[in-house]
Amino acid sequence: MADGTKTATRRGIMFVSKGKAEFIEEPMVACDTESMLLQTLYSGLSNGTERNVLLGGNYGGSWPSRCGYQCVSRVIEVGARISGFHAGDIVYTGTFPGHVPYHTARETDLIIKLPGDIDLRHAALFGVATVPIHDIRRANISIDDQVLVVGAGVVGQFAAQAARVVGANVTVVDLDDARLALARELGADTIINIGTAAGQAQLQANKPYSTVIECSGGDVLDMLIGGKSGAGVIGYRARVLIIAGRQDVCYNFNAGQNTEIAVLQAGHFTQIDLEHVLRLMRKGAIRIQPLLKDLVPIAEAIRIYDQLRDQPNTLLGTVFQW
Repeated sequence: MADGTKTATRRGIMFVSKGKAEFIEEPMVACDTESMLLQTLYSGLSNGTERNVLLGGNYGGSWPSRCGYQCVSRVIEVGARISGFHAGDIVYTGTFPGHVPYHTARETDLIIKLPGDIDLRHAALFGVATVPIHDIRRANISIDDQVLVVGAGVVGQFAAQAARVVGANVTVVDLDDARLALARELGADTIINIGTAAGQAQLQANKPYSTVIECSGGDVLDMLIGGKSGAGVIGYRARVLIIAGRQDVCYNFNAGQNTEIAVLQAGHFTQIDLEHVLRLMRKGAIRIQPLLKDLVPIAEAIRIYDQLRDQPNTLLGTVFQW
């Protein structure tokens, strides 16, 4: 500036080109009368969505861009029209500020106060825990359902837990034995490594499944619904709930018609979903701690994004500490 004073800035993460994350300096944000200023304490990595944006998948494709919707923060300033929050409150927000040290939120946003009896590091993964809660509700899964969860990454693990909460019988399939063992520890009724002939035979033997929750992003719809690869594993009028992002959803029409499937999609979670996750986590019905693999100082975040780009299967739950 002409008078020699410095403009306040914040230093956050930006995807500057395809597959490349960097720290950038940008102008500091400020609250207005209807918003509050938040200082980030922890932010959780959303492995699938953030990798999708980083690599230009269906959620991305232009740069610079950023992603991130799991922030645990301290309220440091409130606007004059804010009545339900006060400076010093600790909150979780499910908005999309990215991974930044300061951000703003309104009372009407996806925001919830965090009680003092929970681990704030665990709360930084509320988003990836809440998305499956929203999807379980979207599909009306109940105690009568035989649920097949495809993919034992973070979202798949939470999807399996959420289905168990409503009483469903849950089978989790993946290619990684360690992730499958974790799913078993977290309550899955059956685990199957579908990378083996024995696993494929077991999947067929255990069918039909009334609901499939597809969390892998892989080319698996023929295997599930049926088609060129042979018979599917779903039952009559089964629901196929697709969570993992992709450009196009393609499946064999005749196979889908024969079983009159319902292909379901869902968007971001809602306030009530967020409140459910907080309640279930405090009761121990949803367990987050076993899925928190890496607590990383924010200074090391670029290394994590390189790992997410090149070796995504080596990451599970990751939380940045600010």
